[in-house]
Amino acid sequence: MVQNATDYFTGQTSTDFLDPTNWESGELPTDYHEVNITGTESAPVTAVIGSAYTTTVPSLTIGDYGTLKITACDGSGATASPVFTATALQIFDTGSLIVDTASPVDLGINEISGTLTIDDSSNVTITTQSLSGNGTINLNHSTLGAESAGIVLDSQMTVNLTGGSTIYTQGNGTGGVINFDPSTQNMIVLDQNYSTVNTVFNNVSENSEFAINGSSGVVPVSASYSENSNGSYTLTIDTSNNQTITLGNINVESGYTPGSLTVTEDKAGDYVIADSNLSSSTVSGWPPGHDHSSSCDNNTGGGGNDNGGGSDNGGGSNCNNGGTTHHHHDGCTIPTWWDHGSCSKPSTLPWNGNGDCSGHTSSSCDTHTDNNFWNCVAKDHYSGCKTDWSNWADNTSSKGGCASQIEHWNAGSCAAAAHTSDCTQQTQWTGVFTHSC
Repeated sequence: MVQNATDYFTGQTSTDFLDPTNWESGELPTDYHEVNITGTESAPVTAVIGSAYTTTVPSLTIGDYGTLKITACDGSGATASPVFTATALQIFDTGSLIVDTASPVDLGINEISGTLTIDDSSNVTITTQSLSGNGTINLNHSTLGAESAGIVLDSQMTVNLTGGSTIYTQGNGTGGVINFDPSTQNMIVLDQNYSTVNTVFNNVSENSEFAINGSSGVVPVSASYSENSNGSYTLTIDTSNNQTITLGNINVESGYTPGSLTVTEDKAGDYVIADSNLSSSTVSGWPPGHDHSSSCDNNTGGGGNDNGGGSDNGGGSNCNNGGTTHHHHDGCTIPTWWDHGSCSKPSTLPWNGNGDCSGHTSSSCDTHTDNNFWNCVAKDHYSGCKTDWSNWADNTSSKGGCASQIEHWNAGSCAAAAHTSDCTQQTQWTGVFTHSC
């Protein structure tokens, strides 16, 4: 057997994974190279994959003080190809893998002692359907696993659910600790072949949901909390086949007293056990973090959630959380650099600048027009409350807070937009699209 060569990411030029000068070999890794991204405490190393990397990595090691961040967007539909694939993965204690794209990412055999963070995605596939090790999984407005493909979580693993997230588990592989963000709706789905769940659940609130996978054949008919002698709670679930499922280590958020529970079938076909104070329309919708499809499809952003209302409450936001790292090239030679924060906490809009086109245009391509900005960025956040964007034209009725000058939101021409000297793009956009939307 021929052993694969190892190529080390040095980052001597930049953080760009796709720049050959950042690799010890001076070339991009091939499909027979094992990839190693390792730094030191005084010199951490970060690699960023900003465009699709179609070469399958046979073995990826993210060593101590190493970080790999995947931001490449190249479609997110059912037929989209992965922007990154690793057959095997190892993350050391202080290593970190960050997936910040709605496009598919495939990860294989793994041993995670460090951190795997998934932001705004429902398209990360664990090909082995198991996560091994004593590391931490952070889900932020994301879904991991599926109704037909739950994840077996190591009994030593910690999972943090934030920003509207769902994790599908399998069998008794429910992890060691599940931490809920009490301020947002998050859910764990159990594929329940086991009557006793020993996982510790922390910060449970009225926003925290437990569900039974609808494909498991187990249908819950009632559920209730009871207080334990140490102040924690036990959740008891009774099913239609006279089975009792017990979750005995539930620690609630300070100030929250568990009350009555409802059992509701959601749009995914799962049976959701939720606090009765949660609205039935919220519980019966799609699972939190369910869909992020359009933020990577043709660079066009999204049009709201699966419930048809455009809001981001349990139905998926189609958010493209770009920050200062570009996700798109828009078919042009220069990347976009819109800094729009995240769906949950939008930054000041729009891109970094004052509405000045200088330096941003060429005879063949302008990546910074109002039209492109709306399609690629703002629509992700605001289409739910501003549905008439496509009808905007050269008139003063859609003014954004700069007196009565013409707004060219859909015209896409900075030169003709008649920006006044004291009116920045930021003022225009924030005047029309308030963050309260």
